[in-house]
Amino acid sequence: MKKLMRVKLINWHRFTDAIIDFEKSTLISGENGAGKSTLLDAIQFVITCSTNYFNKAAHENGKRKLTGYVRCKTGRENKPYERMGEISAHVALEFYEEDKDNYFIIGAVIDSASEGQEKTARYLMNGVRLEDSLFYNGKTPKSISQFRTNHAKKIRQWCTTDKDAKQMVKNRLGRIEDKFFRLIPKALAFRPINDIKDFVYSYVLDEKEVNIDILRENVRTYQDLQKTLENIKIRLGRLEKVERFHKMIMDAAAKDSMYEYFLERAQADKLSEMIEELENTLIHEEIRLNECNGKVIELKKEKAERQKIRDDLYTELASDKAFIARDEQEKKLKALELRKEELQTEKADLFKSIQQAKAECNKLMQVSDVNECVKVYASQLEHIEKGIDIGEFKDTLADVISYKEEMSIKVSKRLFQLENDMRKKASERQELEFRVENLKKKKLSYPSDVTRVTEAIREEFHRIGRKPEPRILCELLEITDDTWRNAVEGYLNTQRFYILVEPDNFDIALGTYDKLRKEKKAFGVGLINTQKLSEYDKAPEGSLAAVVTSKNKYAKRYINMILGKVMMCNHYSELKNHKTAITRECMRYQNHVASAIKPEIFETPYIGKNAIRVQLEQANLQLSEIKRELDYQKKITDNLEELKRPLSWETETDIKYRVNVLTELKRLSEKIEKCRKNIETLDKNSGMIMKRIQLSQLEEILMELDAEISKCDRRCGQIQNSMIDKTADKQRKEAEYAEKKSYYLMLASKEEHSLILWNTEYEKQTKDKGFEQFYDNFARRRKANQTTMDNNTKSMEKSMVEYKTAHSFGAAATLEGYPEFEAELIKLKNSELLSYEEKVENARKSAEEEFREQFLAKLQENMKNAQTEFKELNKALKDISFSSEKYEFSFMPSKRYRHYYEMIMDDFNAMQGESIFSGLFHENHKEVIDELFERLALDNDNNVKALDEFTDYRTYMDYDIRIAHSDGNYSLYSKVCEEKSGGETQTPFYVTVAASFVQLYRNGIGGETAGLVMFDEAFNNMDDERIGGVLEFLRRLPLQIIIAAPPDKIQYISPGVEQTLLVMTDEKVSFVEKYYNGSIR
Repeated sequence: MKKLMRVKLINWHRFTDAIIDFEKSTLISGENGAGKSTLLDAIQFVITCSTNYFNKAAHENGKRKLTGYVRCKTGRENKPYERMGEISAHVALEFYEEDKDNYFIIGAVIDSASEGQEKTARYLMNGVRLEDSLFYNGKTPKSISQFRTNHAKKIRQWCTTDKDAKQMVKNRLGRIEDKFFRLIPKALAFRPINDIKDFVYSYVLDEKEVNIDILRENVRTYQDLQKTLENIKIRLGRLEKVERFHKMIMDAAAKDSMYEYFLERAQADKLSEMIEELENTLIHEEIRLNECNGKVIELKKEKAERQKIRDDLYTELASDKAFIARDEQEKKLKALELRKEELQTEKADLFKSIQQAKAECNKLMQVSDVNECVKVYASQLEHIEKGIDIGEFKDTLADVISYKEEMSIKVSKRLFQLENDMRKKASERQELEFRVENLKKKKLSYPSDVTRVTEAIREEFHRIGRKPEPRILCELLEITDDTWRNAVEGYLNTQRFYILVEPDNFDIALGTYDKLRKEKKAFGVGLINTQKLSEYDKAPEGSLAAVVTSKNKYAKRYINMILGKVMMCNHYSELKNHKTAITRECMRYQNHVASAIKPEIFETPYIGKNAIRVQLEQANLQLSEIKRELDYQKKITDNLEELKRPLSWETETDIKYRVNVLTELKRLSEKIEKCRKNIETLDKNSGMIMKRIQLSQLEEILMELDAEISKCDRRCGQIQNSMIDKTADKQRKEAEYAEKKSYYLMLASKEEHSLILWNTEYEKQTKDKGFEQFYDNFARRRKANQTTMDNNTKSMEKSMVEYKTAHSFGAAATLEGYPEFEAELIKLKNSELLSYEEKVENARKSAEEEFREQFLAKLQENMKNAQTEFKELNKALKDISFSSEKYEFSFMPSKRYRHYYEMIMDDFNAMQGESIFSGLFHENHKEVIDELFERLALDNDNNVKALDEFTDYRTYMDYDIRIAHSDGNYSLYSKVCEEKSGGETQTPFYVTVAASFVQLYRNGIGGETAGLVMFDEAFNNMDDERIGGVLEFLRRLPLQIIIAAPPDKIQYISPGVEQTLLVMTDEKVSFVEKYYNGSIR
């Protein structure tokens, strides 16, 4: 064994110049702060070539630094260090090789130019022992450069880097493994541990970093690209939906073209059929016309013969004076009777007007204060047929007309006023009904500009995906004391309708508002900037803000700012005591002015949950009142309208101009009577009577002939008119036929590829049907097809809008805009989809390769190495027994992370031809891979901690210690640790640490090795018996044991070691004395 013999300390904390001897087993004891741990730190500083583990066991969490040791840190503010200026320090360890009987020194020289500016050099001297001349020039410790220059020949190796120094130590102590540099600090820092896993983590298995930064980046890239690809596929799906609707529209359009051809051709063919019918009808009409004209000629010939006989008879009677006189009287009688008929008609019209006038008078007579002239007029109308004074009647008529004109103007004016008032009230009723409907839907009505700005901001937020939506201030508030409601509502006034948005959304909302301002669509609307209101979290006591609350912190802050300066006063006399104040009765005091708030401002509440209920009640009351007023006004209007009709003086005007007919009829009747008497006297001549009879008969025959000729002429005219109409109709139909035929031939020319099918279908459909039936059937089909096309167009446009909204696409959502959607579809299908599929595949391969090589492979390697390490440790423990017990570490897949263990230890390399994301490996471990990749993609503190656990290979195994007893039975540490005392449970760990060192030194390949093990603050929770047992066990091992423990442990530990050292200090210098049987020597 290469045994540590002595340690030289110069300027190492309070050890200014000391040499300490060591045996195979040494106890170092002393009071706290004396320097036990300082001595152990010096040894481990040299052999571990590191300053990272200073004082790990002294409950200081490694706070000591090299500067503190070299300069002797005091902890005092006025003098933090004992040593100032340029300092050189030495720590040298002297070892003895028993097999070779040779000494060598491993040491370190530290130069400290100033605090925190330390430089260290390490060296190896062979065949040399510790002596002062090595380290001093006179009384001054040698610096690095002096030491190297003075001992150039003795120094076998000189190291200025930790890496080189570790290689030097490793080789000189027996070519031991790197694990030595981890085990030494762990043994020093060993503390009682009750959890086997903590022990394994701290003292058996080292933490090994698995760098997953590239893997995380690859996974994120893969998932981002996958999401982008999914987005492209979503876009393709939406565009293909648009394409499907477009195809259905085009199919319907093609059908529409065919239906249009069928309908136009059917109309043309029907017209051709009608033209043929008209031609046949015209032929028959011409035959009838010729027959009718022949009959007219015959009748006219007969009439001429009869007229000659009558004319001869007239010539004969013309010489008779009595006949002439009678003829004159007869002509006069006819004229008078004709005039009488006219006057009788006039009289009938007069009496119609008189009946109308009577009815109007009866209605007017119902009015209490009707004029007296109306009553006289009504009486005259009743007696007009019996005969009245027409002159007096005309005077009364004039009075009535004047009265009606005056009253009609008054009634019209009143009606106009009422109708105007009713229109206003109807408008108010409509507004109230709209308001009631909104209130029933829990919606308050606000000024139009407020609504316009709010909706514009809401639409803009929706367009860019911002949340939450803008809110009206009053919707976010509640009043806790309803007695102050009017004061709050009245003071805020229009501020209740201010718009509130989140601080981050204010600039966007303001931009939208300014756009409306420029368009002159909104003014006077308040938009609250809540960005700098954090100081208003609390409402000042006694202020109006104290009775207003809100679940929205921004709304509450704003209210605290506005109402926090308004103090509540119980009486108006208190108002002047404050800068701004208000009473419950809404007397406000501000800027040294008191004013009462108008009730109409606060009568309608807007704040709080009850605002809607109160407003609804108010609105319903107002609505009922307006309806009642409208019903009343309607009744008055109807009465006035009824009154207005009899006030019309049109009837009186008509009577005025017709009343003279009564006098004229009386005179005319007298003349007719006289004329009849004259004719009776002349008719007493008998000769003249016979001739008149004959003449009368001829006149009757001529009248009959005239009537028959007239009848035939009318018939001929009708036939001629019918022929003219039919000829014109035929010409129109021929023109229409030519137009229809030209149009359907034009349609056919556009669809030449479909024409044969169209014509075949047309002939098939019209074979057994009339053109009218065919037209009706296909008109219905075309209408149904148009409905289908319209529905598909709407669906396509809706899908277009959805695509535009979801993907910010600029094309018009119309049939005309479809080419741009089609181009987008082709671009996504032929370029972007393929491109992203390739990128996703490449990213997947990169993530898979990194996952396989840097995650799975590294973890699997670490876990296999750990299992090998346990096997080696168990191999060392196999030959070591403690109090008839033997210990063996067991390890198995973690219960919690068993699936992960199975994935990591799976032979994924055998699946090189498969994808980790799609092959058998993925199928076996899909849930684990998905969970892990989800964690890899996240980026937050909690996830980083979780990932640290997932990248630690030790996580995936559970650990225990199998305790084999001499009787052949065994127990598990995890189960018995709760039953045994603290000292008993620590024994396996000391045994394990010792076994680890035995294994370490045994595996050295340089022949004789060191056997150094150091425990600081050892055996804290163990009783004397257990301590003795452990020391007895340690003495049997090929190890050199150095134990540091407090004085109260000396009596238990000292008997079990070869040497006991006491470390003491006088607060300036530490020194070491040997301890023998309770005394210092």
